Amino acid sequence: MSSQPATNEVINALNALYQGTSLAEREQANSWLEQFQKTAQAWTTSDAILGTAELGLEPKLFAAQTLRNKIIGDFAELGEQGALSLRDSLVTHLRNARNGPQPLITQLCLSLADLAVQLGAWTDPFGDMTRTFLSDPDSVSCLLEFFAVLPEEALNERIMMGSEFYAQRSAALLTRRAGDLIQLLVQCLQQADLKADAHTRVLICFTSWLKNGEITLMMIQNTPLLELAFAALKAEDDAVFDTAVDAICGIIYETHLDRDDEPAIVQVKNATVEQQLVPQMIAVAAQMRADPQVIEGEEERMQGYCRVFTEAGEAWVHRIVLGIAVFEPLVGALVDCMRFQNLDVIAMMFDFWNTLADRTVVYTASCDPARRTLAAVFETIIDVIIGHLKYPETYDAGDVHGGMTAKERDEFREFRHNIGDVLKDCVRVVGQTNSLAIPYNIIVAGIERTAQLPWQDIEAALFALRAMGAEIDPAENDMLPKIMDMFARFPTHPKLRYAATLVIGRYTEWTYEHPQYVQFQLNYIAEGFKLREVAAASAQSLKYLCQDCSKYLAEHWTELLKFFNEVVASGTLDEGDVMDFSAALAHVVNAVPAPGTAPAIEAFCMPVGQELGALLQQQPQQQQIPQPELSEATRQQIALLLDRLGVFLRYVHVEENESAELLISRIISEAWPLANTALQRLPADSRVSESIAKFIRVLVEFYAGVLRPFASQITDAVVAAFRQSGLGVYLWVARRILNVSHTLATEESVSLQIATTMVAQLSDAALSVFQTTSFSDIPETTEDYFRLIERAMETAPGYMVAMPSFPFVFQAAVAALDVNHLHAQMAVLYAWSQILGPTNRHIRMAQDRRSPTTTSSSVPPSPHRPQRPTQHDNCPIEQITELCVKDGFDLAGKLMHGLLRHFDRETVSEAVEVFVALTVIVSDGPNVAKAQFGIPPLPTMYEWVQAMLAQLPDSSFPSSEKQTFLADLSDHIQSRRWSQIKMLVADTAAVFWRRNKA
Repeated sequence: MSSQPATNEVINALNALYQGTSLAEREQANSWLEQFQKTAQAWTTSDAILGTAELGLEPKLFAAQTLRNKIIGDFAELGEQGALSLRDSLVTHLRNARNGPQPLITQLCLSLADLAVQLGAWTDPFGDMTRTFLSDPDSVSCLLEFFAVLPEEALNERIMMGSEFYAQRSAALLTRRAGDLIQLLVQCLQQADLKADAHTRVLICFTSWLKNGEITLMMIQNTPLLELAFAALKAEDDAVFDTAVDAICGIIYETHLDRDDEPAIVQVKNATVEQQLVPQMIAVAAQMRADPQVIEGEEERMQGYCRVFTEAGEAWVHRIVLGIAVFEPLVGALVDCMRFQNLDVIAMMFDFWNTLADRTVVYTASCDPARRTLAAVFETIIDVIIGHLKYPETYDAGDVHGGMTAKERDEFREFRHNIGDVLKDCVRVVGQTNSLAIPYNIIVAGIERTAQLPWQDIEAALFALRAMGAEIDPAENDMLPKIMDMFARFPTHPKLRYAATLVIGRYTEWTYEHPQYVQFQLNYIAEGFKLREVAAASAQSLKYLCQDCSKYLAEHWTELLKFFNEVVASGTLDEGDVMDFSAALAHVVNAVPAPGTAPAIEAFCMPVGQELGALLQQQPQQQQIPQPELSEATRQQIALLLDRLGVFLRYVHVEENESAELLISRIISEAWPLANTALQRLPADSRVSESIAKFIRVLVEFYAGVLRPFASQITDAVVAAFRQSGLGVYLWVARRILNVSHTLATEESVSLQIATTMVAQLSDAALSVFQTTSFSDIPETTEDYFRLIERAMETAPGYMVAMPSFPFVFQAAVAALDVNHLHAQMAVLYAWSQILGPTNRHIRMAQDRRSPTTTSSSVPPSPHRPQRPTQHDNCPIEQITELCVKDGFDLAGKLMHGLLRHFDRETVSEAVEVFVALTVIVSDGPNVAKAQFGIPPLPTMYEWVQAMLAQLPDSSFPSSEKQTFLADLSDHIQSRRWSQIKMLVADTAAVFWRRNKA
């Protein structure tokens, strides 16, 4: 068949795609072209289009892209002679395009590179391409482009080939030719008749091979390539500058000292750094400081310089610490980079400062000149960081959001957190006293002239004090007393008050060692509750003050509780702040002497219970009369009260205090009926249900002994609420109950019965939900349910499998593999691992012990050991095996479909483990269950997978690859090489995914 009609069809479709007047016409054309690219005819038609001189760029670019995609995905269709013929044709097309558009040249070079990587019969691509293109000055750019893309394509994950062939081909194309490439690049630099951009293309090619690891420092000794890279860094053209940055970073990376380096290599690296690179870097530093684009704040240019100096700093950090005299100018340039006002740019340097601090502390003593020099550097960094911590001058303090967007606030908050870690590194080198003095002096100076100084300056210094806290010794007695005394005369600006309050909260461990400040700090924090802008900081700091200094605050318990009630009643605090304050009070109660503990607990809990009861008593006495609807405000208050009580009970400790323990028992016995009433009346209210679930979690995890009399009531209430609402929060709390199931009753069997009955009933309810609703429509419920099943199978597998509904749970778990949300997918797969894992392990161990085909089988089985194993560590082997044989085809199909089509890549490892476990069970499980050893595995899994693959079109999974996969699978099953099956399935899924998702 002539290629002309097909060529015309392609041209017409491309015209419709790019020039069509309607969306439908363009979509139809695009669909046709995609299908065309998958046909065998695309080879010849694309080649014909590239050989037609009168056609424009669009059809030729499409043809080149089509050939590249087919070379990657359908290389086997060519055969050796076809591939060699295509190579010759592509070389001709590239030569003809030498003066044409760069995108076409690049696509043709990519096609040739992908061909060279896979075509072993092409024995000398380097020599052939060099002889063809080097002699013509106009063609040299094509040659350099081919060599530039070759290392990248050698690592192209879409190209499928065996690891052994890849290693041989990579060595032939790259490793053994790296020296020849250096000579070629030097030769190109010395040719005067090349195109104007030849030096840039040499640099691009050099960088590509350098990044790939094929070029070493030894190879570029005594060549002009290093000077070329630094010269290109002066270019105004951004593309050339970026290429120079890549090249210089690659060269610097090669100077890393490795433990395996021979003395001669170490000598070369050190000489290159000190004699060539450091002088060049000093020149670059001067260039950077004078660069107009840097002065104007151009991000890309600043980022390039920062990359170069950061790469140098990280590569030479050991040299810097041990030879600061030589590298001090480089460190100065790094400090200058930290001064850049672009926060995204300077973030790339944070790891370097951390490493430099680590090495400085390890390799220098406090009295060493190098330590003093580097300490001065880090002192400067503290100053610089405080400057970066400032809120923008345009920040609107009168606006709750400061005039910033939510995204800007989140990014700035994250930046402050990250750069705060650098401040900790500074403290380790500079020392705590000198480090604290820097922000302290800024604050003192600011307080004296607050009228002229923006509040942002003082707030930034306060944030720095808080960030340094982790590195400050609680025994510090020089600066922190001055800082705490300073707060007595602090400005009343709400932003400053907020930051100062948080500083107090950060240093409560220090306050414990300096109790004379407790009263002042308590008063300072309490005053902050009167300001809505400061209340959150006050609640947080009070929590830490009460936690760390509770023994000094116990005598203030009554005042604290009164103040708490006043603040809560005022509405100043949001819910999170109320919880912080509640936790703070619990910490103080823990320090109240024993006779007063119970009254203190009662003083907090009883009013909460009474208010909760009053809210829930809004119902008629006669059961037949419908209960009145609770208002939204009432619901919110019920949730808040449950949260308050739960947090208090979570943090209060009553061990070895009989009266307090009795009181807690009474409080819980009175509180649970109230919570249960709320559960019955508001099971579907998301806010109330979340609070009840958290309250139940506190009860079962911290007061299991107290709730034993009504443990069954709790589990029944959770089940009933889930049946009514379908909310996943009840499944979440059920898992928490299951985690402590052994404590629900005095006898373990009773505890397990309570817990597993709960799981069985929840499963019945969940299965009803799953029958009518897609798993993907309720991903949270799906996740919570299968995490519950995972935990249940781990806790009591025998009880679980004995449930009448377990076969339906099994089927639901199969169907749930279709869910398209990552966390839900992981939960389902983890559940499968727990369902199949123990049986899989038991079967493999049984075969290892008893099969005559294994080395361990020479040991005869013990006459005292049962010959027909049915349980292993309470694992119901026979039942799981039976279910896998019965429903395993569907499970295997879902797993294969997910691995090939829709599983998130993060789940692949777990999915493959489940696939292998299923393979072991259906292959050996029936025989092991019958105590039949020494016979070949059953071919069940092979037959299932064969049937599944038959449903996949050859366009997505070529027939030859299917046969290879099936042959390997069969061989591994028969040989019981289970780990090989794991690698086979994972690799096949990766290949399929790259081919069909590219």
